[in-house]
Amino acid sequence: MEMYTSLIVDMENSRKYDLKKRNLVQNHVIEIVEQLNSIFRESLKFEVTFSGGDELQGLFEDTTVAVLYLRLLSILVMPLRIRAGIGVGEWNVKIRDGLSTQQDGPVYHRAREAIMDVKKKQLHSYRINSGDNDDFANSLLNASVQLQIEQAQKQNLTLTIMELLYPFQKNLELKFTQKMIWNLLNEKIKYNSKMENTTAQSGKETMNLKNNSCFVEAIPIDGVNFDAEKAIEKKNMSTNIAAILGSKRQNADKLIKRGHILLIRSLDYTALQFIERTYSQHD
Repeated sequence: MEMYTSLIVDMENSRKYDLKKRNLVQNHVIEIVEQLNSIFRESLKFEVTFSGGDELQGLFEDTTVAVLYLRLLSILVMPLRIRAGIGVGEWNVKIRDGLSTQQDGPVYHRAREAIMDVKKKQLHSYRINSGDNDDFANSLLNASVQLQIEQAQKQNLTLTIMELLYPFQKNLELKFTQKMIWNLLNEKIKYNSKMENTTAQSGKETMNLKNNSCFVEAIPIDGVNFDAEKAIEKKNMSTNIAAILGSKRQNADKLIKRGHILLIRSLDYTALQFIERTYSQHD
C-alpha cells in the first residue's frame, strides 16, 4: 500500500492586517513557496499552492520531506505565524492532470482533520494525523515553536542563515544553490523592511547582509542517529554566519545563544529523526 503525505498550511491572523500589508504578506509567501517548490521539486507529487483564502496545500511522497518543507516555510515567513495539518495515508482518488485540491483520499482527509485539531489547541501549531497514535510525534514537532516565536528579528535572520548553510536533509537530495540562498535571505529582509516601514534603526540592522561565497554542509536525517548536539554543531559555524551578516564572530555567537538557535535545531533534529523512523517508508 503506497502512502503519501498531504500538507495544509494556514496563515494565522493574516486578516488582521490592512489591505496593503495583507498584499505584502500574500506576495511574500508566494515568493517563498515558489522557491521552496523548486528546492523540493523531486519529492512533490503536487506543488504547494494557495488552495483558497489564506490556505496552502501540497502533496508529498514522503512525510519527513513534508516536515522539512514546513520547517523552512515557517522560519522564512516569521514573524508571520502559520498553522499546519499533516496527513499520512492513501491517495486513492486521482484526477489526471488535476490540481492538488481536486484529488482525494484518506491522506487529504487526515490533513484536514489535523489542521482543524490545531485550531482547537493552545500549545500546538502543527499536527500529524496518520490514523494511528501520533501524540509523541506531535509533541516533538511543536517543541521548538515557542522559542522561535520569541526570537528578535535579527535572531530569526541568524536562524534562517544557519538553516540554509546547514540544512537538514533526507538522503542529501535537496539542492541549495548559492543563488537560492541569497534569493531567500534577500526576500526575507525586503519583506521585514516593508512590514516595519523601514525605520532607520531596523534598516541599519537588516541591510548588513553580505553576498559572500558560502559552503553548504547538509545534516542528514536517517531515522537512526539521535545524538543531536554532535550532529548540529559544525566547525567554523559562527565564523561562516558572521561573514554573511557582515559582523564579528562574537556577535554571531551572541545571536545564536540569545536566540536559542542551537536548542531549536536540536529539538527539531530529534523530531525529524523520530518522524523519519516512524512514518517514512523504507525498502
